[in-house]
Amino acid sequence: MVFLKYPSYLTYFFAATAAILGVSLLSDRLRSDHLMAIPRVVIDNLTWTRAIRQSSIDDHQYQVQIFSKDPLIMAIHPFITNDEIAHLLHVSENNFTTSLVYGGEESRFDPNKRISESAILSHDDPVVLRVEQRAKNFQGWRGNRTVIQRPTLQRYQVGGFFDYHYDWEPKRTSGNRITTFMVYLVADCEGGGTNFPYLTRPNGTEWCNIIECTEDGMDGFQGVTFKPRTGSAIFWENFYPNGSGHEGVYHAGLPVKSGVKVGLNIWSWDFSWRSDTAEADNADLPVN
Repeated sequence: MVFLKYPSYLTYFFAATAAILGVSLLSDRLRSDHLMAIPRVVIDNLTWTRAIRQSSIDDHQYQVQIFSKDPLIMAIHPFITNDEIAHLLHVSENNFTTSLVYGGEESRFDPNKRISESAILSHDDPVVLRVEQRAKNFQGWRGNRTVIQRPTLQRYQVGGFFDYHYDWEPKRTSGNRITTFMVYLVADCEGGGTNFPYLTRPNGTEWCNIIECTEDGMDGFQGVTFKPRTGSAIFWENFYPNGSGHEGVYHAGLPVKSGVKVGLNIWSWDFSWRSDTAEADNADLPVN
């Protein structure tokens, strides 16, 4: 039943098998053979790119490792190239504003929960479109009502952090973020890892290039902390296959002790998602 609802899980299986064998994955093998221009939809002045089966040509290569099956969490490296990173940093440089905390319909600045700067990227930029399409290709077809939200850069200076939260919104009854990519564009920092307190750290040293494995590295935090690595990404599913939110993806951006960290968030929003209590016929607009 899982395969029927989320056929991209088959892609994950073959991707993981290839990664274990040490084979670099070609993103053009993760997409459909047919090509088509990307249609758009404009909602209250916010432009979204529809999720589609077709894609533009992208020969970027990366490797994938499945870190957890429940919740599904995958490590991708390198998800983005150095040239793409330089371009995204350049086009966003003058657009950073103070990051807000969202809850329901309210958004506010709360230094007790989040200290960072955010810059929303434009869908009209060809490099942004290429990276968006790569994210779509990776996770597979999810229906006509699933879209990529406008990707957002998050810049953390010394002392910057994002307290524990879900990317899915527990209070919503219709429409929600179903998947997350956390892409590290700049990782010239100490601290700043992405911590999942409810995950269990694996034994052995096989994952130590991706996660913190020492007590000093964990710095007193529980669970699993993914290290910021320039160009790499962490991907996770925010929901169980039955549509209920997964508590295991509760996470935080840990404080940056020195240097700077810049991350790129790519979220997929499913307009057709409904909670058990939903009555509305149409999903609400996504949280930006």
